[in-house]
Amino acid sequence: MSKLIFILAFLTFTLINLGNLFAKTETSREYNLFKEIRCLVCQGQTIHESNSELAEDIKLLIREKIVEGESDDEIKQFLVEKYGEWVLMTPRFNQYTYLLWGTPLIIFILGFWLISKKVKKFRED
Repeated sequence: MSKLIFILAFLTFTLINLGNLFAKTETSREYNLFKEIRCLVCQGQTIHESNSELAEDIKLLIREKIVEGESDDEIKQFLVEKYGEWVLMTPRFNQYTYLLWGTPLIIFILGFWLISKKVKKFRED
């Protein structure tokens, strides 16, 4: 009898958690999008961090687009078309952002070259 109760309890908790798993995927998807979209009113905040009316409106818009079945990329593209590229917290890699994305690599290479030059000069002395 105790095995039957254990199995029923296990199945009950499993089904409850399985339902929570599917419920969390939509909300986690929302939060991930909220953290990737810039608030147009606030300076440097995401709509997740902002409490402005426009941020709340964009959150509602994102929720509606998710319910309609649009992908994250489609939602981002819609917001970019409506508000411009600036709405994204992480800029896309395109012809206008090559330098932005390439600068850290260039600095790293120059730093490595300078350090290796200093080490070589130090060893010669």
